[in-house]
Amino acid sequence: MFSRPNTGVAPTVAIIAVLLFVTVGSSVRVGAASTRRQSAGLLTPPYYGTSEITSVFDHELPLWSVNDGNSWTMHYDGVKDGAGARSSYDQHRGIDYWMRYEPVRAAAPGTVARANWADPADHRASYGLHVRIDHADGFRTIYGHMSVLRVQQGDTIPAGTDGFGRIIGLSGNTGLCYGWEGTGPYGLCTVNDPPSCGAHIHFQLEHDGKPENPYGWIGPFADPWSLRTDGATSVDRWLHHPSVTNCDVFPADAPLSFPTIVLDEGEYVTVDDGDADFDEGPAGCWTADGTAGWDGDYRHRAVPGADCTATWHFPESRPAGRHHVFIHVPNDDVPLSARSATVEAARYTVHHTASLATPEVKQNEIAIVNQWAYPNTYHTSRWVYAGTYYFDSNSFGADYVRLESQALDSTGTLAADAARFVPVAYPYETYLPLAMAHWPPIPSAPVLNAIETTGGDSFSVSWTPVDLAETYVLQEATDLSFTRVVTRYAGADTSWAAQGKPMGTYTYRVKAVNALGESGWSNAQQIAIPSPAEWQVIASQDFEGEFPDLWTVRDDDGDEHGEYVWGRRDCRPYAGGYGGWGVGGGAQGASLACEADYPHSANSWLVYGSFDLEDALAGDLSFKLWLDTEPQNDTFFYGASVDGTYFYGLVVWGDTQGWVDLSLDLANVPTLGNLLGQPQVWVALVFYSNDSLAYPEGGYVDDVVLRKCIREPCSGEGRRDVSGGGWLQERPVMMVWGRGRIWE
Repeated sequence: MFSRPNTGVAPTVAIIAVLLFVTVGSSVRVGAASTRRQSAGLLTPPYYGTSEITSVFDHELPLWSVNDGNSWTMHYDGVKDGAGARSSYDQHRGIDYWMRYEPVRAAAPGTVARANWADPADHRASYGLHVRIDHADGFRTIYGHMSVLRVQQGDTIPAGTDGFGRIIGLSGNTGLCYGWEGTGPYGLCTVNDPPSCGAHIHFQLEHDGKPENPYGWIGPFADPWSLRTDGATSVDRWLHHPSVTNCDVFPADAPLSFPTIVLDEGEYVTVDDGDADFDEGPAGCWTADGTAGWDGDYRHRAVPGADCTATWHFPESRPAGRHHVFIHVPNDDVPLSARSATVEAARYTVHHTASLATPEVKQNEIAIVNQWAYPNTYHTSRWVYAGTYYFDSNSFGADYVRLESQALDSTGTLAADAARFVPVAYPYETYLPLAMAHWPPIPSAPVLNAIETTGGDSFSVSWTPVDLAETYVLQEATDLSFTRVVTRYAGADTSWAAQGKPMGTYTYRVKAVNALGESGWSNAQQIAIPSPAEWQVIASQDFEGEFPDLWTVRDDDGDEHGEYVWGRRDCRPYAGGYGGWGVGGGAQGASLACEADYPHSANSWLVYGSFDLEDALAGDLSFKLWLDTEPQNDTFFYGASVDGTYFYGLVVWGDTQGWVDLSLDLANVPTLGNLLGQPQVWVALVFYSNDSLAYPEGGYVDDVVLRKCIREPCSGEGRRDVSGGGWLQERPVMMVWGRGRIWE
């Protein structure tokens, strides 16, 4: 329960609280754990159970109103960008957890300062439906993109409240969200996309008005954000770290146990529209509809409109007690235009007794429900949890749940159907995981077994089967952080065999999937395929298999002149059936005919990284090149970087009149010099053109090999062999990834 002024005449009596059991566990962390700051404890997890971090805090400049001058994110360990556990978007000022229509809990005691739309006129703006809680000593937490709000401005969340009292609502996808279903720019979710699009919870900590990473800063250099005059020093603020599946990057403690919220617990009672305990005021202000709803019917009306409420009374025949309240939304999981209820913020008043010890003391609490969002892919039931309250109807007047006349929306269709009162089961704190019938049962994470080598370059990856799993997804990366991943298996088997793997170190993780959802990722396992000689292949690309695989392709010119990126094409392979054409991929490039002129304003990048040269005695990038470009103006670049943004190397132009061998010695990169010993290195191949002449085809590469030598002798230097009477000219340059232009 939340504290607020009473509407009755008796004095306030403390609300009964039950201790929420927490399983004791130590923090889990690899890599930089030894340098993590001592926690300045304030926060507990903003959810029960286990989740996954999907977007991190940007330590460069987490203020959207100011341009930070870059397009990447600085993670709290100093790493720039990266997929998986280090993924984010530029200037993100919070932590995103992968929560799909699940209970959100207040991370600390405090007072609710806001519970509303970020922008009432634009429900796709900013945090959407969100809660902001003020805490002691200048701290504030924000919970964004919610679908149900269980609190209102002025509510107090006491330190001693129990598991139900900590629930402030349910996660969702209101506000600015991105997802694979999004039809807006860059996958932005719009009003036309399903409520599953980009669903998550955005958790944000602020101190004295400035964003702060609650996980602190563990990088090997000073936090860039703290060095700014408008910045703040990030400190680990967790009393108990949230349980996350990607604990290879983040510290994680044991999960908080769910308080049991069961849809059909014990002697529940459902009050439907039309029942004796239901009334509308004034009579006849709702339109009856027999096409959907609980027990075959429901009522609806348009908003805005005249005063018109729907009230579900707690039945007088029921014994007093603490009950969960569920609201029935008469929708199907169909597009917005076909839904019965379209209001995104229906407002319910729950009139109930303050406690069983004081049935004469009544109070009102507000629950805001996004009717349009239910049901959906992740929340398949039409019953929506709206909070837990004490009810007494045998004296001092009836308690009830009332749907108010006006929603927090300006337009839409409001639905009034049924309410269910479910008695709380005790002892509720021993239940794990959540037993709510309307939260779909999804499988738990599998356990990845130690990888078994079957000889040489072959091995087998296997995992434990889990209940409820229908299929599994196995991912491969080259590091424990899964900065660049590729799916190697998707199916019902619990093992996958690899044969003929190139030399290198491979990391694997797996998750379980069923029709209702998917688990978090398993533990990670690694295996190293050693070099039979002195050299190890870090990465290669012959364009015969999956492309771009672990490489990244990008049109750094944007879409202003069309999208042209490196493409796997059969136009001019060096060997086999395919090669890489510098402009042969992308929305427009994929439709280019072989031997067509390359486009103007091309800026096509093929990038690999980061990779580690700390143990290298030698290293190089070698490849086959076919080139025919306008001299000096249209060029091919190959180079390396130590920050993933500024690349140094050589730019070439000319007419090779055939395939030539080129290589970049990583011990002698223009400007950068010797990169051996560097912990992070990137390489790039770039095809660039201006807006004047264009020749046929332009540039191709094939048989790209990135390698390092880790023990002597390091023989076999790269070759440069211009054949067929062709010519090339070169000069050293710097190119900037993300700037869309070339720098000399």
